[in-house]
Amino acid sequence: MVVPTKQAVPDIFFTPEWNKAYAEHEGGEFHQFEWKSERGHIIYPFIRRPVPLLEGWFDTITAFGQSGPVIMTARQEERSALVDEFDTAFQSYCEQHRIVSEYIRFSSWIDNAQDFSPHYGLDMRGIVMYIDLTVDDPFLHEFSSAARQQVRRALKNGVTVEYDFTGDTLDDFCRLYSLTAERNEFPEHYLFEPEMLKESFTHLEGKQFLLNAKYDGKTVSSALLVHHGDYMHYHLVANDPVYFSCAGNSLIMAEACRYGKEHGFSQFHLGGASTDALYRFKRRFTKTQPLEILTGKRIRNSDMYGRLTELKRLQYGIENTGHFPLYRG
Repeated sequence: MVVPTKQAVPDIFFTPEWNKAYAEHEGGEFHQFEWKSERGHIIYPFIRRPVPLLEGWFDTITAFGQSGPVIMTARQEERSALVDEFDTAFQSYCEQHRIVSEYIRFSSWIDNAQDFSPHYGLDMRGIVMYIDLTVDDPFLHEFSSAARQQVRRALKNGVTVEYDFTGDTLDDFCRLYSLTAERNEFPEHYLFEPEMLKESFTHLEGKQFLLNAKYDGKTVSSALLVHHGDYMHYHLVANDPVYFSCAGNSLIMAEACRYGKEHGFSQFHLGGASTDALYRFKRRFTKTQPLEILTGKRIRNSDMYGRLTELKRLQYGIENTGHFPLYRG
């Protein structure tokens, strides 16, 4: 059965606000499936997308970030049986709503992949890094000596950090993000329309803010941070390469840790490390061990999946044979 919930979700990526804000970025609409029985309660936020090539059919993907189905309540001995119930119910839902396949970005810190792994094919897609905010002083206990030196250099050079809780400085952020994306050749999935980001400040009011590093009156680095529950996230970051020597990004990291510690968050997530340079940079700010990024995939209608894949092969060819779903490859 599908039931409403008022229970707090464990992280921002599970919230309806987040999924509504980022649904268009994934090319679909936000939906949420919930299962509740005597064994417990599961919620599953996802984006439903029209499939290419054949009208009236859909697939699902989780919104940008990490979420997927998550157990809200269950006794430990009932978790496996509850997940089995959920899977049977969601299979019926997919049949009724003509859903062909699912792609899930599971949460590395909630570790919901552990509960749902029997029903999904899992792939390890890298690592995610985070700063432990439960230590007495993250600046002293998590930051490397090199990172601390960078922060002190920024302060000595007169770099300051300003907060923006309303998105008034988003134009500056978007300008710097475009420079950063071009310099690092970001894939399309990491490019965001400015209007979408502006609207996100309405959807996510009280759950996100910008930290801007200023030097000589200019914004030289900027980070969009989001938070909910125990977790704060270094969601998007942008820098002006002309001012790298100012170390504005390092100062932002220190100020974010101070804010997170002051507001009771337990972890500050820094995102993935897809290159050696990015890994080395983020590693300077944390001594905690990275977490695995796991994705899940599931075909819910094998016949239609095969038909769509063959249509794609015949009409356009399949460029990426490792992509899931294959008919989008």
